[in-house]
Amino acid sequence: MEINHPERLEPHILLGIANERLRLGCDGLEQLSDDLNLPLKQLERAMKQIHYHYQIENNQFTAD
Repeated sequence: MEINHPERLEPHILLGIANERLRLGCDGLEQLSDDLNLPLKQLERAMKQIHYHYQIENNQFTAD
């Protein structure tokens, strides 16, 4: 699936896509940010809106 404007996605949809990409090949947030072509701070802000944060141990966004 191609994402042309990830910044326009509803945060829960972005969460699913981000966690899938992290699971299937991105080694961390920097690589995910590059893969989505979305600034890291913007990605983290979107996840914070829905009370999720990046957990480095699992390489996934998890609920606060």
